[in-house]
Amino acid sequence: MQTTIQKARKILEPENKTPIMIFRALLILAGLMIAGGGIWYLAITGIIGNKKWDFQLYGLKPALLAAAGGALLLGDLICFFTLPSLKFWSTPIKRDLFKDRYRYLLILPGLIVVFVFSYMPMYGIVLAFKNYKIKSGIIFSQWVDMFHFERFFKTPVAGDVIGNTLFIGVTQLLITFPVPIILALLMNELRSVTYRRTVQTVVYLPHFISWVIMYSLMYSLFSITSGLVNKMLISMGYNTVNILSDPSKFYGMLYVSSIWKEAGWGTIIYMAAIAGVDQEMYEAAYLDGANCFQQCLHITLPSIAFSITTMLILNVGSIMGANFDQIMNLRNAATSSTVAQVIDTYVYDMGVGKGQYDLSTAIGLFQQVVNCVLLFVSNFVVKKMSGEGFF
Repeated sequence: MQTTIQKARKILEPENKTPIMIFRALLILAGLMIAGGGIWYLAITGIIGNKKWDFQLYGLKPALLAAAGGALLLGDLICFFTLPSLKFWSTPIKRDLFKDRYRYLLILPGLIVVFVFSYMPMYGIVLAFKNYKIKSGIIFSQWVDMFHFERFFKTPVAGDVIGNTLFIGVTQLLITFPVPIILALLMNELRSVTYRRTVQTVVYLPHFISWVIMYSLMYSLFSITSGLVNKMLISMGYNTVNILSDPSKFYGMLYVSSIWKEAGWGTIIYMAAIAGVDQEMYEAAYLDGANCFQQCLHITLPSIAFSITTMLILNVGSIMGANFDQIMNLRNAATSSTVAQVIDTYVYDMGVGKGQYDLSTAIGLFQQVVNCVLLFVSNFVVKKMSGEGFF
């Protein structure tokens, strides 16, 4: 049906495509003018600084360029929806906007929230390339090029912080990623609907407990002085177990607490994917003599392969972003500068603790760039191996 509509549109498409080409060219030009004016203004403020800044001399031209780009963009859009020569291309868009107007109104608040809280703060990335002074502000602080990146990589702790982040990210992925899949497959084999829903509710609940409360529970259980577990060990004549402050036990505590808290919540996607598997395939496999394990191996897993690869790609793309909330709450004086020091906590210590906002921004930018590269690489590798990728 879609192919027929596309063929019909191609036949009815006007031979003279000059108007739509002009519209697209003006659209690109307007975008370049807005971006160029903003970059020009930002660059001039950083170069001149606060001392000799004169808006009439330095800021007026880039501001006028961006304003002209905005006016051109607005006029271009008005022409697109009003000129008869562009009616063939604008009519389907107007029809779609009118038809789904209430849906667009529903998603508008979400788009505004994402723009305000996710895109506008990206302006602060320029701090990574400036010698930030609170008195001068972000705009009027001087440019220092790649100084903060060089400064970070030359520090003795850079290698330890990056290595520890990668170690925690990779090992946590290898240990915790298969658990929700196995748990979903096991719950799928439960024949009692009531029992399955009860198990699902129980394993979902820890997700809603914050890591602050999680650490409080662990402290109540494993504290050397007042922990329930150690009190029981002492009463039975055994030595106490120092789990919270022993660096050698930190990684194990990290993995176990992560599985306990998030494994159940991670099964939601896989359970939804399993629910969409055609039941007739299970019936045919049963008639052919396949047992539960064989049905799971040859039917269920291949059917949810896309969900697994999607979650794997997303998890690989966040290897450098170790769970900040978890590590921040589980670390203490004995582990904060060794096994519990990752990029996120180091950024927190340098930015919030010591007020070095420019350095912490540079480190955070490096982390996100690496995560982005890992995301694309993992998607490319998975797509080559399985033929299915996230994008």
